[in-house]
Amino acid sequence: MKERENIPTLKFNKEPEYADLWDALVYNMLYDKDKYVKEILNIFKKNGITKKSKILDASAGTGFIALHLRKMGYNIECMDPMDDEIKVFKRKARKLGVSTSIKKARWDDIPEVYKNKKFDFIFCRGNSFIYADGGWNKKQRVSVKSSLKSYKNTLNIFYNQLIGGGYLYLDKFPDNEVPHKDVACYIKIGSKEKEELLFYTKKTPAKRYREARAIRRKSDGSESSLPNMTFDLKEKEVESIMKKNGFGFEKLNLKSEKHFVVWLAKK
Repeated sequence: MKERENIPTLKFNKEPEYADLWDALVYNMLYDKDKYVKEILNIFKKNGITKKSKILDASAGTGFIALHLRKMGYNIECMDPMDDEIKVFKRKARKLGVSTSIKKARWDDIPEVYKNKKFDFIFCRGNSFIYADGGWNKKQRVSVKSSLKSYKNTLNIFYNQLIGGGYLYLDKFPDNEVPHKDVACYIKIGSKEKEELLFYTKKTPAKRYREARAIRRKSDGSESSLPNMTFDLKEKEVESIMKKNGFGFEKLNLKSEKHFVVWLAKK
């Protein structure tokens, strides 16, 4: 394997969690953390979100960007349904010296988990919304009817959990996304040879599904990954569902967001 210049190498003492690999993609391919956080803070300022506001990261994953906002003093609650994501989240929280609090919950659980709380701002970011009908880390049959129903139900849950005038930050891959398979970084586990970590996406228009994978490629060219398969949700479908659920919304043009379309919806 011929190494490329300007691509970082991440070192692990033991076999990383699958969540570690996605975390590596987030920081090494998808975002410039400092620039992105700055733009999020601008959104907060413009819309009256302060450190006293109640914020929910409904797709917290490994903690990007919720843990950085906690470090700044924002009142942000976090949730995620995946054990490996939560494990990495807590490890990173301890390293940053912030609360490790995160609830293991799915979006359907929100009305019960937060039955006595309303939020000023909810994040559903990182292209997470498209997995409302499942498909994370597993191969599944994609159903148009079931997917659209799950999207509608999820947006309704978010709407009901916001205060009047509250905001939802929602994003997803763009309709014109070009399939790709790019090296994000190298990973080295103990004394083993380096591997490439790739970010891969593919669409199958005839069947209306999309795949996304974090792929490990060894020096001999062999690859391993877990499938992430969802409905190929279109931007107009997102907007139609938001309207039906009572949201007003606008698309945001974030310079630091290179991969996803972003909406800021208001109750």
